[in-house]
Amino acid sequence: MKHSKDHITVGIITLPYSIILAGWVMPDASVISNPIAAQKAAERLNSASRTVH
Repeated sequence: MKHSKDHITVGIITLPYSIILAGWVMPDASVISNPIAAQKAAERLNSASRTVH
């Protein structure tokens, strides 16, 4: 992340930033407004996706 409103990408997971919702959109359509919490959520999703393959 170079700018505060960039998408967060971890491995194969990308959480897009929504200007309208003012946060990062999760796959279940929930929104996380804290960038650190969004980063940790992306890391959890990425590690969970590696265990499925």
